[in-house]
Amino acid sequence: MRILVAEDNPSTLQALRHHLEAWGHEVVLAQDGAAAWQLFQTEEFFMVISDWVMPGMDGLELVRRIRAYPRPGYAFVILLTVKSETADLVQGIEAGADDFITKPFNPNELRARLLAGERIIRLQQALLQRNRELEAANARISSANQRLMEDRQIAANSQKAFLPTDLPKVPGFQFAWVFQPCEELAGDMFNVFRLDESHVALYLLDVSGHGVSAALLAVTLSRLLSPTLAKPSLLKERIQDSPGYRLVPPAEVARHLNQQFTSQTLNSQFFTLLYGILDLRTRDFRYVSAGHPGPLLLARDGTSNLLAGGPPAIGIFEAPVYREHAFSLQPGDRLYLYSDGLLETVNANGQIFGEALVRQTLGQSRSRSLQESLSSLMKAAQDWRGRIELTDDISVLAAEVET
Repeated sequence: MRILVAEDNPSTLQALRHHLEAWGHEVVLAQDGAAAWQLFQTEEFFMVISDWVMPGMDGLELVRRIRAYPRPGYAFVILLTVKSETADLVQGIEAGADDFITKPFNPNELRARLLAGERIIRLQQALLQRNRELEAANARISSANQRLMEDRQIAANSQKAFLPTDLPKVPGFQFAWVFQPCEELAGDMFNVFRLDESHVALYLLDVSGHGVSAALLAVTLSRLLSPTLAKPSLLKERIQDSPGYRLVPPAEVARHLNQQFTSQTLNSQFFTLLYGILDLRTRDFRYVSAGHPGPLLLARDGTSNLLAGGPPAIGIFEAPVYREHAFSLQPGDRLYLYSDGLLETVNANGQIFGEALVRQTLGQSRSRSLQESLSSLMKAAQDWRGRIELTDDISVLAAEVET
């Protein structure tokens, strides 16, 4: 161990050097406190042995400066002194001394004090090394968390790109939507788009769980639920030996999705779906509800009707029966599709928002525009929740037949 010795008595200085080197230590000598202080600032020492009484800077001042000096590690300080009064020892400890040896010193006592100091220094060095390792590990974790946050934000932005941007411009109809995810990455997904000149498709799905896995599946489903004839499509199917195509009925779409996802390992994920086709000529709406809340039909006069919905969800049973429902929209009617996150919004008393409040809120905003009615609905749900954290995504997709 490297030891700095400050002693103005040449005989004591040489005696200390003799014993310390005999015990295997590297010794650096200073003939007074000022010289010792200069050495301490420029070199590394794990232990300092200093006489208390020295001309110029005494041992007490040297200890104070050592303790105030900003440097890593700890220097164990032993004061050599002829003082034995309790008040003197207290003064030395308050200045920062770790131990004392009475002059003239006993070599065996000195060695015992050194061994105790070495144990303390080794423990301190081990703690310092452990702290360095923890700081390095924390830095790696912080860096990884930062990258994860950036990746999640990129994924969230990519997911938003699948939300409706240009709503179908259809004479006699209006469409609108609102979306409030409970996290950056959502398990809800919805869309409204033309299937052809005479039909518009609407769907809203809700993947079980939250986070990355739910969002990935939601995006995958949004790609599957896209109309195209350039490749096999769930929604539009070419007619063999004919330039034409057929629109796949909603119940058949649900069956195809269930066959696909029950035959794969999806980490026990499942999802609910409400998919429907609106005929623009007849205003007929055919839909299937696979474990999803049924749509809400709000008439021009403000009366509302909750339509059929319910189990089973997709991805649970191998061969469930999905029933198709149909009804006609009248001028002034509004149709609302929503996820269960809206219905299950909880207030401070543990009460859910529920279907009754959804119907009441939409009925009260019937005179406002379709988009404004959705804003009123979201505000009512927010007011109901208060400061309670949102625990599920809220999605609402709406259509209106103009008068």
